[in-house]
Amino acid sequence: MAPSNLKFEHLETPVPDPAAIALTGGDMSLLPTLGGVMFRALALTPGVGDLFVARDEHGALVGYTLFSLPGQLVLSTPEQQKHGLLDFMAKLSPEGQKYYPETMMTEVPKANDAALGIQEAERNTYWCNFAMVRADYQNRGVARALFELAIKEAAKAGATMALTATNIKNIPVYEKLGFKLHGHTVIPSPWVDWDLWFFSKETKE
Repeated sequence: MAPSNLKFEHLETPVPDPAAIALTGGDMSLLPTLGGVMFRALALTPGVGDLFVARDEHGALVGYTLFSLPGQLVLSTPEQQKHGLLDFMAKLSPEGQKYYPETMMTEVPKANDAALGIQEAERNTYWCNFAMVRADYQNRGVARALFELAIKEAAKAGATMALTATNIKNIPVYEKLGFKLHGHTVIPSPWVDWDLWFFSKETKE
C-alpha cells in the first residue's frame, strides 16, 4: 500500500514551459532538438564552454551545468552551428523561422544587456546556458556543488557569472546560490508570452 501522506492524481495535460513553446514555434516536439543543438554547440566545440556533471555511485548522470566562456556566445559561429542549427530551423514553421532568430539573436540579448547593465552580457560573462538536476536528487545540494565548481572557474577568469530563468520557481534557487536578481520582463510571441528573470553573481579568486 502506498504511503498515506502521498496525493495521487491523473495529470492529463502537463503544463509546458511557455518559453519552450515560443522558442519551438509552438511545436513542443522540437524541444529535444533545440536543446541538443545548443548542448552540442557548447560541449563539443573546443574552447567554447565548460561542462560540469554529477554522477551517482553507478556512474548515472544526476545533474549538470553548462556554461559558455567569456568571449564566447552560443551558436554564434559556423563551427557551433554545424551541430544541427540549420536542421532545427528547417523544421520550424515559417512563423517560427522568423521569430526564433529575431528573438534569440536580437530581442533577448537587448533585454539581457539592459537588465544586467553589461554590454553583450551573454558574450562578456561566464554565462550559464543549462542547469539541470534529476528530480530525485533535487534539494540535496547537487546544484550548489555544481555551481561551486563553476564559480571557481569563473573566478580564475575574473568573470561575472550570469544567467536567465524562465520559471518563477527557480528564482529562490539561484538567490540561494548567491545570484542577484536584476529584474523581470515578458517576451511576447505569436503562441504565448513568456517570462524572463535576470541574474548575476560577482566572483573572487
